[in-house]
Amino acid sequence: MLNLQPQLQIRPFLPAVVVLGLMVTALCAQTPSAKKPTGAAAKAPAATNTAPAELTVPVSVFHIPTSPQDPAKDPFFPQSTRLRSKPTVIATTTALPAVVELELKGISGAADRRLAIINSRTFAVGEEGEVPASNGRARLQVVEIKNDSVVVLLNGEQRVLRLRPGL
Repeated sequence: MLNLQPQLQIRPFLPAVVVLGLMVTALCAQTPSAKKPTGAAAKAPAATNTAPAELTVPVSVFHIPTSPQDPAKDPFFPQSTRLRSKPTVIATTTALPAVVELELKGISGAADRRLAIINSRTFAVGEEGEVPASNGRARLQVVEIKNDSVVVLLNGEQRVLRLRPGL
């Protein structure tokens, strides 16, 4: 029997059909492209590309405890107790003027030009200067030199120094 129907030979076209099928599948899988807007919407940039109109900056708030039972803590040093410690109050007292011991060691010179030796330093009447003292140096001024005593000003206070104490 003879076959009168012509046979189609598909084999040579098979690779072309497969490539064409893959291309159609790929085109169908893509999302449809958006239409370009017109007018004012076309001029405005997309919302995802613009910065917000006003930036909000977060504000850090630290709560300092006012009592030992307050649960607040130092955010940088949570184990620290410095915020819970009571402030130390230091009482200041006015310093009393230091007691300066002055010793008249001698009186010399003529009656019109007397000199006094106080704590190993020589002074004339009206002279002002510093003398060594037990707590440093003391500044004094000689007011008057008598035969057996000297009157001096020490820190605004007038004192009488005698050659022999108690006389």
